[in-house]
Amino acid sequence: MRLRSSHTKADASLERDLARLADGTLDPADRERVQRRVAASPELEARLHEQRRAVAAARSVAQLERAPLALRMEHRILTAHARRRVPVVGLGLASAAGALAWTIVGLGGGQAALTVAEAATIAARPATALVTEPPDDHVTLPRVRAAGLPFPYWEDRFGWHATGTRTDVVGGRTLTTVFYRRGTEHIAYTIVPGDALPPAVGAHTAARAGTILATSMTGGRQVVTWLRQGHTCVLSGRGVPVAALAKLAAWRGHGRIPY
Repeated sequence: MRLRSSHTKADASLERDLARLADGTLDPADRERVQRRVAASPELEARLHEQRRAVAAARSVAQLERAPLALRMEHRILTAHARRRVPVVGLGLASAAGALAWTIVGLGGGQAALTVAEAATIAARPATALVTEPPDDHVTLPRVRAAGLPFPYWEDRFGWHATGTRTDVVGGRTLTTVFYRRGTEHIAYTIVPGDALPPAVGAHTAARAGTILATSMTGGRQVVTWLRQGHTCVLSGRGVPVAALAKLAAWRGHGRIPY
């Protein structure tokens, strides 16, 4: 009985850690330990994904309560319609739930004037500062952060070399962008702080490695967007396969990149 009680307490403690990791309140000293456990366990990764969906849904409800009456009525209609449909298993269910929650968050917030398409246009602008190479065995770039989030170091694993960065103020938000190059291919990764942006109109959503990705095309560029701790990330490239962008977007550096 003592062993069972101890096991139950450990499970409860881990569940609390997963919940805090999902909503961004886990102490930094514990975050890396929990992320390593999640990276080594598909089951824990799935549980973390469920926690993040719950957090997104709770935030959606809170913002929906502040939304105009017309938006609340539209949400009720969509919810009623979804209940009448035959349940979808696997990635489709996660994609639909994530897309609905993300749309509500984007429409209900106070900073919805900025769009994914506008954020993606920064990719066409030049870099204004250089990026420092990280020490060996690091998975993030040094001294480049946005909304408290680091940018990934992709060169050793994927061959994408960080060539520069820039900062822009768009729609009242300070957007930070890092540019990467691989051979003749170029991509840009922008982090948009603040309320989540709604996915682009007609965007396709799918789950990959526990992350909901929305893919679209704007200005001749493939665009992939997702959320990290409630902030929108925009990764785009001209002539770069969307599958390659999705692979980069979902990579978590073996649990060492905060999501």
